[in-house]
Amino acid sequence: DPDKILFTMIHRVAEQKGFKLLLEASEGIFSSLGFQGIIGGPVAWGDRSGEELAHGLVQLGSYYRDSVSVTIGFQDISIPLLSSDLFLMPSMYEPGGISQLEAMACGCLVTARATGGLRDTVRPVKIKGYIVTGNGFLFGDYNAGSFYDAMARSMMFFKKANEIVLYRARSNARNSVYYWDRPAK
Repeated sequence: DPDKILFTMIHRVAEQKGFKLLLEASEGIFSSLGFQGIIGGPVAWGDRSGEELAHGLVQLGSYYRDSVSVTIGFQDISIPLLSSDLFLMPSMYEPGGISQLEAMACGCLVTARATGGLRDTVRPVKIKGYIVTGNGFLFGDYNAGSFYDAMARSMMFFKKANEIVLYRARSNARNSVYYWDRPAK
């Protein structure tokens, strides 16, 4: 539905990446907030908890057929990122993180847990008139309630923002990507 906010969450399907939080908060995210999602990624061979999460994600796709697309396995993330409004990275821990940088380079705002490299690269979106700062939405505690709260804040932003504010926030995301050619010079 082109009138709904679309997020992407494609990572290695593992406990560390926060898929459990998405599953636990899914009713609120899809039914109450009205998000659409492109979800998935590969599962490491022998990762039992990853396989269980993948099974839950497939069920999620079956339950919310009109709102969720789930693909388990390796996939090209460029088209989903270029098509999405928001990228989800609710990781339990993330020493650096490159996925959020790829998303920001595509102009996606990021909803992430404030941990490690995510805390260093994702800045909360703030609006004062037509001045827009930040590139995403952060939450602190690793639980479904905190994650849902961040998703609700992101939905509120998208509902209230006009085209100029959205453009500026997406520009902030693109401009916040750190390229190694800068320090190399």
